Amino acid sequence: MIAAGADATVVVVEAGDNPRVSGVQDAHEVLLRGEPVPDLSPRFEFEDVLPVHVFVRLNSGCFPLGTARCRGRSVSPDGLDGVGLRLDVPLAREVLDLVRPVPEPGPVPDVNWVDLVKTDPVRALQAFVVGWFPAEESEGAESDELAALPPPLAAFHCLARLRPALHRFHDPVLKVPERATGPLGDRLVFAVWNGAAMDWSVPWPLESSRSADPPVWHTEDPCDNPETFVEEEPLSRFLLQFTLAQAIGGAPFHASTSSMPTARFDALRGALRPVPLSPFLPTYTAERFFVAPGLLAQVSGDEDEVSVFFGALHRGSLTPLLDHGFPWIQFDG
Repeated sequence: MIAAGADATVVVVEAGDNPRVSGVQDAHEVLLRGEPVPDLSPRFEFEDVLPVHVFVRLNSGCFPLGTARCRGRSVSPDGLDGVGLRLDVPLAREVLDLVRPVPEPGPVPDVNWVDLVKTDPVRALQAFVVGWFPAEESEGAESDELAALPPPLAAFHCLARLRPALHRFHDPVLKVPERATGPLGDRLVFAVWNGAAMDWSVPWPLESSRSADPPVWHTEDPCDNPETFVEEEPLSRFLLQFTLAQAIGGAPFHASTSSMPTARFDALRGALRPVPLSPFLPTYTAERFFVAPGLLAQVSGDEDEVSVFFGALHRGSLTPLLDHGFPWIQFDG
């Protein structure tokens, strides 16, 4: 409910955990979604002079969250259809739990696939993906196209037809690999990153002795001044690395911290399983992966300090991390 007066705007939202739907999203943000109301659009201009008072409807009445400012909005052809409000004073944890209670985590996938990473990375990838992403209507497979690909890449595309979410990542593996040339020779590009600032490929055509699990070429600035080096992991293990990084970024809920003393993270290691892969390097921070049921972690740093980025399937999987007292940049739990 939105009330527009001469001196202020009042917003009342329902209590509850409604990710990306109207309501309290975290300690800082309240999201409004609904039918377009053109007359209200001026009330939610960026940093409008009139204050916005936010309340949450509880059984005992309306609970005040304080004032907020518009931090962004989306507009349809008919007018306002979405607004993000940033609270002037973040909510204390006790208030957040009252107005946006954290439900218990639902069923979470196990992490037994980690045992397969060293011996059978393709099966490890399949087990992770099937557990992490929900089943959908599968797409038909073009067997002739897959037969021409290196076996790990063919297996990945078969898996993507069972779990189409693999093609909805911010930087997904290409549905159709592309032939190209580079400093090391002819290649087959199977993934592109960050608006084509870099890509990954395998030598093409493959040498028969290396066709089962070929090396991966990482190319910087492929269109302008290409520079290529060989990834530490072969294709089968690299595809697992790549998918873990994308799954963390695409997870429904996140938490992140930076420049944290390594000793503080060490207290959490007992609850996480390390994934035995070399550091993943596209952002040059050498991320290593750790997992727990329903939780993925990407960690970079040294013996003095680390940065950690968590992705979770359920908000409740992040909430226990509060017990460690980390200095959070973002926390969706």
